[in-house]
Amino acid sequence: MLVLGTQTFIPSAEARFSGLAVGFMTKPVELVFNDAVEGRLLLPRVCSLSVSCYEAPEVREAVAVVMEEVLYALALNGMDLRALDGITFSRDCRAAAMVLQGLPEGQNPLELGHQPDTMEMARTVAVWRGKELRFHIVFRAGVGLMTMAQETGLQAAAEACIAHEAAHVEHEGHLYRTFPGMYGCPLECGNRSRRIFMKAMDVWSEYAACRSSARFRPEAVDEFEGTFCRAVEEAFETSCAQVAKYRLDRSHNDALTGIPELFGDVFVHAGYFLGHLDGLELSFADIFPRLKMLFQKHPKLGELIVRLRQTLEELWLSESSWTSIGVFTPIYDLILEMLMMQGLALTKHEGEWRPALFESLNGSEH
Repeated sequence: MLVLGTQTFIPSAEARFSGLAVGFMTKPVELVFNDAVEGRLLLPRVCSLSVSCYEAPEVREAVAVVMEEVLYALALNGMDLRALDGITFSRDCRAAAMVLQGLPEGQNPLELGHQPDTMEMARTVAVWRGKELRFHIVFRAGVGLMTMAQETGLQAAAEACIAHEAAHVEHEGHLYRTFPGMYGCPLECGNRSRRIFMKAMDVWSEYAACRSSARFRPEAVDEFEGTFCRAVEEAFETSCAQVAKYRLDRSHNDALTGIPELFGDVFVHAGYFLGHLDGLELSFADIFPRLKMLFQKHPKLGELIVRLRQTLEELWLSESSWTSIGVFTPIYDLILEMLMMQGLALTKHEGEWRPALFESLNGSEH
């Protein structure tokens, strides 16, 4: 049995490992969900499971059984996992995800910058299966071991991690079904920076996943408060240093290049935190001392984050009725407002969007 939240579920006996011997899982196997065929649960008909990163057969079998239980439990909790392609456990999430996506050597995915004192536990990536886009979860090997740990804290952390990535499958699957034409071709985001617009979409993605999974580990909200506050302070410090460097020597044309994405990352971290707040029905008035100090120090930032929360709430309530990806534009605009707080704007020159100081603008498009 797997305990998720306040309810305990026993997975149906109808799920089968595609007739394969579980003890010899050195290659990916198939999980088959008969409930999905009968329409009782929002699960894929089949999905792959790779546990080959574990050396011991008994560990591979135990992790596989637990993951089958987890998927059933999440579906019974109402999560829509029809877009799930599979699950892979790996020693290196990033490398495994890049292989699944088929990224050419040397091409890096657009991703969140690394935060000190943090470790990536999982990521969900889009993969094409014929003409259909599906979503594959890659977990760090330790997550599988944590599901079987004696310490309840480790089990809770693993369950929350799995629920978070499963929520990505649900919301990204909905986005694909709503706008199937936006995948596999250049993103049509209007006269805007594609990279920053994708950051805006990532803000929503993390907010939605966190809001859907916050109840599995409520105490994580304090961790995300700390991560967000640290990201803000580091972004302001870095941008101030880069602007000062550029003003000192204008030959450093690339000094400002990374600042927009740096602030985009700040908003992604805000998405994590705000998703947990709303998932737990908490307010800024609750006990968040670091956040209070941050907003006192940067009141304009506080106003931006309040507006971001309102924007994300509106997206959450209207998710089933979106008509275009223009719904993410308000998030994009808020990121640009944060740039303006640092005296910067995005300008378009020869088809490329670059940051520039307001004082340097000479009628550029921005």
